Amino acid sequence: MKPDLPVPQSEFPPRMAAARAALADLAADVAILMAPEVQYWLCGYDTFLGAQLPQALILTPGRDEPVLAVWDADVAIARETSLVRDIRTYRFGVDDPAALFARIAREMAPGAKRVALDLSSQAVSHGFGRTLEATLAPAELVDCTEAMARLRAIKSPAELDLMRKAGGHARAGLAAAREHARPGITETELAAEIEYAMRRSGSDYFSLPTEMTTGPRSLLVHGTPGRRLLEPGDLIHVEIGGVERRYNCVGMQSFAVPGAPPKPAAKDLYAAALRCLRAGPDALRPGVPTPEVEAPALEILRAEGLGDGFKMRFGYGVGIGYPPSWLEPLKITRTSTDLLHPGTTFVMHACLPAGRGRTHRRAGRRHLCHDRSGPRTAVRRRRRGAGTELISLARAARRASTRVDTRWAGRERTGHGAGGDEVG
Repeated sequence: MKPDLPVPQSEFPPRMAAARAALADLAADVAILMAPEVQYWLCGYDTFLGAQLPQALILTPGRDEPVLAVWDADVAIARETSLVRDIRTYRFGVDDPAALFARIAREMAPGAKRVALDLSSQAVSHGFGRTLEATLAPAELVDCTEAMARLRAIKSPAELDLMRKAGGHARAGLAAAREHARPGITETELAAEIEYAMRRSGSDYFSLPTEMTTGPRSLLVHGTPGRRLLEPGDLIHVEIGGVERRYNCVGMQSFAVPGAPPKPAAKDLYAAALRCLRAGPDALRPGVPTPEVEAPALEILRAEGLGDGFKMRFGYGVGIGYPPSWLEPLKITRTSTDLLHPGTTFVMHACLPAGRGRTHRRAGRRHLCHDRSGPRTAVRRRRRGAGTELISLARAARRASTRVDTRWAGRERTGHGAGGDEVG
């Protein structure tokens, strides 16, 4: 049976070659890769259980065939979704997965002295890591988490198409938030409408829960929906992730419940967040250190008397994600050493500290950075009431010979689609 792959099969051999080269750079004799996003990118194996139960893709820097070691209950999923032909299993509660992984690693690389393991991933618990280390002794473990993650940073055209589709699912969710937010319903009921709309749009299961806070709960930056009843004029913050074949696109909006205008302090704070957010894209171009993207926004923050930093990082990479995260390693912060490259996809958002009425406000956008000579994407005009920003930042593109596509982000000005009040 031909595996159900998210991108053309021709993309996988170069990926595997890049992973093998990265292992060679780490002087690793063999790798045990447990993160589900890594397995998915390298061979197509698609399961959320990787962060729950040990499963591993095992390979060497050489040209030998990789081995997939999975829980025996999931062998059918491995055969349906992955390109790996050598699939081995263990029985949950009966066999020792660490012993199986170590046995395969020694079989593939006899006498291995350095074994790469994605130690910093969500899939490797401290306890299992220690067990595996003891089982592999005297071999040395080397962390390959960052090296494997960096390989996924630059997206292919097929991957970018999946990201755009994921953005459509996020837009559907934000549109539902604006349509159904009204006095008298609970946060949980509103979240149900959002999630239903995203699923109806075609979204896969979510990598993170719907984040939503309203009224006095808006101080809970990563809060999730509760039983609070919405009231007229409440400020609502929604952050969601649409998912297409495990590629995640983040959407976020802040807006007011119809029936009363938002407080002036909230509008002022939101306006400041927008000024910060609009300053960042002017610095977007390939090769730019990411601290230079945040720097103009920090200047605005200081000038507004809002402190010397945002409550969350100014930006981060996104792409393939499984619960409990959609993040990739790219960081847009003052301390980051990352550079922007054509084909990277990332979120930029401005979360301002509490003040002027004790409320957090966030505005966000989703971006793609690519060369003008690369594949071009149609530029659309902004649609009133849409859930995403659909305007290409042509001004920055002309200056830097790049094009920044913001069609997947939360819009700069967010309003209620059925007559509610905009915050900004």
